Amino acid sequence: MELLEERKCRLALVVDDEPFIRVLVREVLEQSGYQVCEAENGEQALERFAEYRPDIVLMDIVMPGMDGFTAASKLRGLVGGSRVPILVMTGLDDNESIAKAYEQGATDFITKPFNPMILDHRVRYLLRSTRMLDALLKSEARLGIAQRIAKIGNWEWRPETNQFAASAELCRLMGIRQQDFSSTFDGYIQRVHAEDRTQVAEALKGLLVNRVPCVLDHRLVLPNGGNISVNLQAELILDDQMKALSVIGTTQDISDRKQSEREIHRLAYYDSLTGLPNRVLFKDRVEQALLHGRRYSTTLALLFLDLDRFKVINDTLGHNVGDLLLKSVADRLAESVRHSDSICRSVDKGENHSLARLGGDEFTVLLTNLHDVQDAGKVARRIVESLQKSFSIEGREIFVTVSVGIAIFPVDGESVDALLKNADSAMYHAKEEGRNNFQFYSNSLNATANERLVLEGELRHAVDREEFVVYYQPQIDLKTGAIIGAEALVRWQHPKRGLIHPGEFLPAAVDTGLSRTIDEWVLKTACRHIQAWEQRGKMPVRISINISNSLFHGNTLLSVVEKSLRQTGLTPACLELELTESIAMRNVEASIIMLTALKSMGVQLSIDDFGTGYSSLSYLQRLPIDTVKIDQSFIHEILTETHPAPIVRAIIAMAHSLDLLVLAEGVEQEAQRVLLLAQGCDQAQGYLFGQPMPADIFAQSLPGVSLRKAS
Repeated sequence: MELLEERKCRLALVVDDEPFIRVLVREVLEQSGYQVCEAENGEQALERFAEYRPDIVLMDIVMPGMDGFTAASKLRGLVGGSRVPILVMTGLDDNESIAKAYEQGATDFITKPFNPMILDHRVRYLLRSTRMLDALLKSEARLGIAQRIAKIGNWEWRPETNQFAASAELCRLMGIRQQDFSSTFDGYIQRVHAEDRTQVAEALKGLLVNRVPCVLDHRLVLPNGGNISVNLQAELILDDQMKALSVIGTTQDISDRKQSEREIHRLAYYDSLTGLPNRVLFKDRVEQALLHGRRYSTTLALLFLDLDRFKVINDTLGHNVGDLLLKSVADRLAESVRHSDSICRSVDKGENHSLARLGGDEFTVLLTNLHDVQDAGKVARRIVESLQKSFSIEGREIFVTVSVGIAIFPVDGESVDALLKNADSAMYHAKEEGRNNFQFYSNSLNATANERLVLEGELRHAVDREEFVVYYQPQIDLKTGAIIGAEALVRWQHPKRGLIHPGEFLPAAVDTGLSRTIDEWVLKTACRHIQAWEQRGKMPVRISINISNSLFHGNTLLSVVEKSLRQTGLTPACLELELTESIAMRNVEASIIMLTALKSMGVQLSIDDFGTGYSSLSYLQRLPIDTVKIDQSFIHEILTETHPAPIVRAIIAMAHSLDLLVLAEGVEQEAQRVLLLAQGCDQAQGYLFGQPMPADIFAQSLPGVSLRKAS
């Protein structure tokens, strides 16, 4: 493909001081289809060339003024004159003149007198050769541009001489000038990265034997010490006797592609926040470790880590602080796990541990080739201790702890999923044991987990089959000793296991989302019981019902209370709704709105387990409550001091200052009752006055209305 439009006819410049020669040459050329322009000396020839840019010049040597030698030499320096063919027409046939003509730029020569046919063929040959040369030069130029754009250099290696010809683009890729390259095979190999050198040399030499094209990636070291990634492709060139002539190849810079591949790999296998391996990469590493463990009968440990109370920190201080905390935790975990080298043996000179972030605040650690199972506990202890130190995040001092579960291969599982599952179970066991500790997985834990699954399934059926019952624990007036109410406590009358206390099934109810349904059922049932007792002539009493977080902060509590009061006709003051301090303080403004709406219905309100939460007095006095209940943990300690526990005394004084009643929970001893009465406590409940009992038995303990009026 020609880039520039060419003349329809070739133009020849004929330079000779003899008019007869010029006419003769013109006739020969015009008969062959050429256009002709003339000049009678060297000076005029240069002018004509600059004006017409002919395709060929036919030049006499001996001319007056500027001779042909000088004219040819000067013509080569003109624009477009470097490659135009110059045919010297001369009567000088000595070797010295011919040599001088070539030195001054002549392309070929023809002696006078000349044969017109030979002249015609000589001109045709020169023009054809020039066209081929031009096409070749254009092709090479295009190839050079294409190679620069694609960053591809080409080369040729001749094994017999060890010569290695590198293109200009290849030398540019290597960061050197083409004239500075040694042009040997060893010269190229020495510029290959030391770690790749043997592979490249063996692949190219192996090409001579197996005669199969080779493709491989390697690195080239630049003069500044940096390196680039390249793709090398090579093929063997054979002669007609199938003998190796040379190896032709290309070397392309693929550094950008390699960088993209690394970035894609990072996004696919690494956590973007912490830079740690993600779940996909971690599971792959565990799979590899398990293969090694099965083959060599080695022991592995999988640690499952979950930060304690991270959600509270994240929700309170914001996700930005939470992310910074996770990054700091990851750094500290990496430092802790790195020290595990002393208790593990390296596998094939690779890492003997792997730390990963599964997501959220969950991390995992793989320990390979353990000397002893208990060594995993040493690493876990080091992790727990390292996270106990505070973190400084944006000027804040933040404390966070971790619960760690440990599963051992092969005793606790022989697959990745089994080990992860069992380590996760052990981690939850660590949380149940108070958090900030580590626990090993055991079969008993697995049995407990399976039992929990069965329990959750049965719990769903229990709601539909109405297997729940309500028990009542009496509440008394400390001054008179009379029953003034009771706390409604749910029990599960399991058809096979018998009576199940709430501590055994309520956590499962919360996890399965059934706690709200159970609470609503207890509320409705308690209202029916109270109304039924009044209809039987029993004294009206206040029944306290625990309200869970899901019911209180849901959207059904008001409608359930209103409907229960309306359907039973119950006096609202006989119903007391009881919520814990932490539930009320979770969203104070919303709690105030909800409690105010309930108070407007006429029901009683109380705060349970008071003193164990984080309530603010400024908020507490805004809550429209009637009673605070002192947590039984404080009551149990009231006899351990010579004087009543200061916190109990403070709670009673504070509540009375706000015109609130005070009820003490968990009273089991007469001495506790006496001390509470002396401190001004209003009401109490506990085993001293009665255990939780079925509704009909509790109703029997209530005096009739007529007896109360008579008294």
